Amino acid sequence: MKMPSIKKPSRLQLILIVAVVVLLVVNVFLAMGYFSAVSAKADLEKDIEWRETQIAMLEGRYNIGALERELAEAERKLAEEAPFPKEIDDLELLDLIINAVQEAGLGSYTYTPTGAGTVSIGGRTYKAHSYAIELNSDEQLRRLIKFLGLIEELPYQTLEINDITLSSGGETWWLDFDIEIITQ
Repeated sequence: MKMPSIKKPSRLQLILIVAVVVLLVVNVFLAMGYFSAVSAKADLEKDIEWRETQIAMLEGRYNIGALERELAEAERKLAEEAPFPKEIDDLELLDLIINAVQEAGLGSYTYTPTGAGTVSIGGRTYKAHSYAIELNSDEQLRRLIKFLGLIEELPYQTLEINDITLSSGGETWWLDFDIEIITQ
């Protein structure tokens, strides 16, 4: 028995076979790219969903709107209760100084308002009220020191004592200094 002979494919058939193989290879690459893109998209969607869940949990735990309102209220209270007094009543301050002089047991003093300037703190400008005070004491030095302590305890959180000069002549002590109180 004779085997049938196989004909050689024609040139056109070979070109068609090569074209089909090339198209199959391209199709495989496109399918791989498509499925990897779909997988990456699914991973990103899961990540986005997870982040949105975390944000929602944080917003639930930390109510942003309520926290913003609380911050605004705290800022308002801070402005009202600031350590910087709004104004200085010179007569009230003089009365406080007279009380400190009497409590320290001193007799002679001079109190002179020297005017108001400005001072910059944290980018804001405030008024700085200055007062010169001169004292002398034939008594002990400790009375002058007690007086300085009483001045530091005045009800002005922004009070500062500057330019202190202490001198003596015989048994008499002289104390000169300036106080500065910062206001809004």
